Amino acid sequence: MVGEFADRFSQQLSTRPVLVKSILTFVLLSLVSFLGSKIRLHYRLRHLPLINGKGLFRSAQKAKQIFRVNARDLLKDGFTKPHKSATAFRVETDDLQVVILSPESVNEIRNDSRFSFTDLIAEVGQLSGGPDIHPNFNPHEGLNDMAKDVLQKRLTPSLGLVTEDISEEATLAFKDHWTDNTEWHALDAKATLVEIIARLSSRVFLGHELCRNSAWLRITIDYTMTVFRGIMALKRWPSFLRSVVWRFVPEVRNVNEQIDEAVRLITPIIKKKGAKGNSSSPETTKPARLDVIQWASEVANGRRYDPTLLQLGFSMASMHNTTDLATQVLYDLCAHPEYIEPLRKEVKTVLEQEGMTKAGLARLKLMDSFMKESQRIKPSELLGMRRVLLEDVTLSNGVFLPRGVQIGIPTTMTTSPDADDSTSDPAAFDGYRFLKMVGNPQKEKTRHFVSTSPDHLGFGHGKHACPGRFFAAHEVKTILCHVLMKYDFKLVKPDSRPTVLDMGWALIAEPGIQLMVKRREGVDEGLLHN
Repeated sequence: MVGEFADRFSQQLSTRPVLVKSILTFVLLSLVSFLGSKIRLHYRLRHLPLINGKGLFRSAQKAKQIFRVNARDLLKDGFTKPHKSATAFRVETDDLQVVILSPESVNEIRNDSRFSFTDLIAEVGQLSGGPDIHPNFNPHEGLNDMAKDVLQKRLTPSLGLVTEDISEEATLAFKDHWTDNTEWHALDAKATLVEIIARLSSRVFLGHELCRNSAWLRITIDYTMTVFRGIMALKRWPSFLRSVVWRFVPEVRNVNEQIDEAVRLITPIIKKKGAKGNSSSPETTKPARLDVIQWASEVANGRRYDPTLLQLGFSMASMHNTTDLATQVLYDLCAHPEYIEPLRKEVKTVLEQEGMTKAGLARLKLMDSFMKESQRIKPSELLGMRRVLLEDVTLSNGVFLPRGVQIGIPTTMTTSPDADDSTSDPAAFDGYRFLKMVGNPQKEKTRHFVSTSPDHLGFGHGKHACPGRFFAAHEVKTILCHVLMKYDFKLVKPDSRPTVLDMGWALIAEPGIQLMVKRREGVDEGLLHN
């Protein structure tokens, strides 16, 4: 690939000596800057052990490959091997070195503004070639603090207003993808759930206009993987060359083509809704209209943003994580079918009393506990609370962290939430684990699925905890209500439990798993609607 590109590139430049000189100068300066900053940062981190560095029988490329397929064991080795640090160490990822902090640092860094998530997102984009290549990583247009405000100040307070819309769309989506067939039939669990979640999310984010538009749904589902492929294609090139070569990489062109198509689809909706201008009272919590387009214009308060990139950013940040969570919960229900009837009983009882409402979903305590236990056993990532340092910091345990270094804390090595309970095995799946904490004043606040704590980093913790977790919980609970009330389900191969795929820091519920499902008869579907 590199050879073909070089031939085409040299042919285009052969008649443009001035351009050639300018590009070579730019590349040389970029290389010097890149090597200088990398060497300086590595020098300042030399006091921390490097778990998977290159050695006599291991190249730098081999070290990165080990990270891609075996990051879980690297984290374990870092904290358990005697010759390693018990408080911090380095891991060579496929881009750069990341400092891993022990769970004891969670509370110390959780609200420290010197540890920035927004700047981390921007840096990820820079490592991928810069914001011109992947604009969703541009802190001024894509995933930024304004996007966080839309979720926290508009979407979360509006969950009670959108519950009926979500459930209504779930009825239509399940009918399309799981059908009303009362005979057993096979379907792809994850592939159908991502289609359903795309519709539910689009109903809330954009309204009726696009939530069933096949072109938009395809973009919102595929965009994350398109960006991922673009990033992986660019990673074949040295980072100091990516801002030059990206225009010639087909996978990156695909990203921009999807953005252009999204603009074509969303622009008429924006014009129709008249979502322009800034709100003079961004702190108000009462939404004027139930869609993200309007909410974004209300909370912008003069801040620059791109409505299309905002929508695609929400898709990147939530679509596949929510799908992965819902899929894993279904896999766990198939592995532990003894929970299905108690859950059905809870859903029926609560919906008869509360209806399909925000208050009703909040009362599904067993479901909440089961979801949190599923996430505890398999979070979406091995590394949580990822940040980049804005200045030099020395932690209370003496660990020095230089400006510019990326850090994170393992999500799978924190203390079990009920480690003081000798009757509960932290390694075993217990869907009642968090339900048992109801009424315990020491654990009541942290037992909820959306609660974060040093013991449960599935959504992070502190000021940068996932702002969309309340919507994700609302969405998954609605989906589970529909699944439990309307369908019987089981694995096509009950003796072959789905695995978890490790890809760098990511933990992914296995795709392609077939479920056998059938529509239950005699169910009062009116319970799922107000």
